[in-house]
Amino acid sequence: MEENTMQNNNTVAPETPHVCPHQFAFFLDNGFRRLIQNPKRIVGSYIQKGDTVIDMGCGPGYFTIDMAKMVGPEGRVLAVDIQTKMLERVREKAEKHAVAERIGFHTAGSDPMGLTQKADFILAFYMIHEVPDMKHTLGELKNLLKKGGKILAVEPRMHVSKAAFEKMIRIAEGVGLKGIDYPPRKGGRSVVFESGV
Repeated sequence: MEENTMQNNNTVAPETPHVCPHQFAFFLDNGFRRLIQNPKRIVGSYIQKGDTVIDMGCGPGYFTIDMAKMVGPEGRVLAVDIQTKMLERVREKAEKHAVAERIGFHTAGSDPMGLTQKADFILAFYMIHEVPDMKHTLGELKNLLKKGGKILAVEPRMHVSKAAFEKMIRIAEGVGLKGIDYPPRKGGRSVVFESGV
């Protein structure tokens, strides 16, 4: 698994204007958010002990830490973000919660992401609309799935219209992903993908 690959990349590419800068990480990870977007409720049914999980666009680790607890000592979580400062926050939190040994850290390029680790589950929460090449990114995510693996993609209603969300699903289907569920109450427009080929 890619681990400890944080590079000196503290900036956000100009073609990704919706990326939340690390200076505003508090807005992504606070007690109020846990009341309305509880990680266990959102991802708990997709993760088993011993799983390998990828948290794409992990930000300050809002989901990462809970997922590391869900996979248990035998599982692994790969925290992926384009901002090194965000990954540093995740590492600090992981050490406080005694789950750092279960988490790998990867600074992704915008194209390609540079990942090879296969996963049982991939979370893409509020991040697909931010990428410069959606088709390429969705193709990479598909290639990272283990057989039977799933991707939960959740997009924010305030940035992603129903039409844009449906377009994203069509693009995903074009690269070989299949939408198998559209679960409610996941914090936005949601779809579960599995590999269709």
